[in-house]
Formats: sequence, C-alpha cells, structure tokens
Amino acid sequence: MTSPAKVDTRVCEIIAAVLGSSAPAEIKNDDELRGIGIDSLSILEIVVRVEKECDITIGDSEIFEAALCRVDDLVKLVQSHVENS
Repeated sequence: MTSPAKVDTRVCEIIAAVLGSSAPAEIKNDDELRGIGIDSLSILEIVVRVEKECDITIGDSEIFEAALCRVDDLVKLVQSHVENS
C-alpha cells in the first residue's frame, strides 16, 4: 500500500469496518470524523489496523497532537508514515 490512492482507499475501508453497520454508505475525504461517528477510541482502532497493514508505527502522542478533524487528515498522517518507511 504505497500509492496515495491506495492509502486513501484503504483508510476509508478500515473506517467503514470499524464503524460497522453505522458507517455511512460512502466515506469521503472531506467527511468530518466526528460527523461520521469516529471518536478517539475509534481513531486508535483505525490506526492500529493501518499500522499492521502498512508495517508502520504512528506514536500515540502524534495521533492526539495532530489535528484529526477530517478523513483526509487521517489519510495524510498515514501517508506521511508510509512514505517514510
């Protein structure tokens, strides 16, 4: 999962999996995380899944210090680690 498009798609798929039946029909990059039902525990679960799939590590402090408001913010965080791995 090295291309930005693949990271984008996979993060959205993982968000949908974490949300389960409460996930919106389509998750877009400009969706607000809280607006689609993501809370801080859900973000941690999403990050853990992404870390395993991408073989990367994102520090907890980095997650909470980042301004993760939209899906795109999370995608960019993951992408920066994928690019540097």
